[in-house]
Amino acid sequence: MGALLILVSLAAFARLCRMAWDGNLGLVAIAFLIVAAISFSVGRKQIGAEGRKLVDVLAKVGFTLAGCMALLRHPIPCPPDADAACVPLPVYETITAYIDKVDVPMETFLLFAGIAMGVKFVGVLSSAFAWHLLLVGQGIRFPYWQKIVTSFLIGRFIGTFLPSTIGLDGYTLYEAGKYSNQWPRAITAKGLEKFIGVTGLFLGMVVTLPFGYSVIENVMADLGKPEAAGAMAGAILAVAGGVSSVVVIGLVKPGLITWSLGIVGRIMPGAIRGKLEQFTIAAGAYKGKVGILMLALANKFVTHFTTAMVYFFTALAIGVVGAEFWPVVFGSTIQILATLLSPTIAGEGAREAFQALLLKDELGGVAPAVLSGALGFIAAEAATLWGGAFLWTRKGGWRPRFCEVDGKQVDYAWIDDESDVGFDAKRLAEARAAHAGSATEE
Repeated sequence: MGALLILVSLAAFARLCRMAWDGNLGLVAIAFLIVAAISFSVGRKQIGAEGRKLVDVLAKVGFTLAGCMALLRHPIPCPPDADAACVPLPVYETITAYIDKVDVPMETFLLFAGIAMGVKFVGVLSSAFAWHLLLVGQGIRFPYWQKIVTSFLIGRFIGTFLPSTIGLDGYTLYEAGKYSNQWPRAITAKGLEKFIGVTGLFLGMVVTLPFGYSVIENVMADLGKPEAAGAMAGAILAVAGGVSSVVVIGLVKPGLITWSLGIVGRIMPGAIRGKLEQFTIAAGAYKGKVGILMLALANKFVTHFTTAMVYFFTALAIGVVGAEFWPVVFGSTIQILATLLSPTIAGEGAREAFQALLLKDELGGVAPAVLSGALGFIAAEAATLWGGAFLWTRKGGWRPRFCEVDGKQVDYAWIDDESDVGFDAKRLAEARAAHAGSATEE
């Protein structure tokens, strides 16, 4: 039975690879990925130890090669002002096609591309530190560099080939729950991290909007409604500022959100009410730890702000000497939000399309905007894609240097080396479902 499931996994993965080569990655491809992952996870447990080691190595090699292929073969849509003869090109061909139009010394290109990668890595470290703080707030402490940072890099590597932040969130949660054996606490920390993370992005919009107002003016003028720029800016400020205010108040005084829900909850849409209830439950678990929460929020702000900065430096790398820092950063915060909401693999296509829509006037045309967006993605991934190397170290016997729960070192007795599997999506889903069920009963 184990061998049969491995074959099913291989067939699903082969189909996924073909779709990646054709640049046809979407929800169907994700379905094949899920089938491949679950059948492999279950099947490997039913074969011998020696066979398990072999298929583990082959799976890691296959996933690494297929992931890189998917990244390079994913098509970038034609610019809005392209002629009818234009056809979508893969990432590497898009960069090759546009780079010929860029007249910039190689030293300049490498300098600013390197700065972009460095800035992005600072953001990754800030995001990892926020996750570290939230786990500490739940009484779980791991070594930051050896465990937290490496799991973040592995998660980003996996997440490069999945929509939104599924890979990063799923893997970092999996490791925290697996090695601490404190799934409810880890899930609570991850749930709150999601709220704090999006708040960090909205705070970036609020901070940069006054300095990037020209972006809104240009977009509304292109749409033929220049008089609506003020209203659009007000709407962005109301949404971004409103979400930020609610989350900050909830972090400091979660009881206020509960009290408000009791008064106006009945007229709220069910989806919003449900999210607010999830938030108050998670925030309530950090009672008396406002300092940790505020520091985590500050680190998430740095994460998204530095990500937006990357696109400014990639614009300089391709010779856009007139690029202004604040408008590019503000426009990029909106693009990042659109990318997070996009169902495409790693936001490809959506990133470049929104970058062209928002920043073509700031960057001197559609082509530089698309190129800066594509290079921004490449620079960001280059800063973290090597996290795939750490995936190879996560063998059955790997353990964090330490894991303290409520100040006491755990002994990892619940981990069975013989059946240990890396990223077990099935177990993660079961743990989340059990936690959701217990929260509902309470």
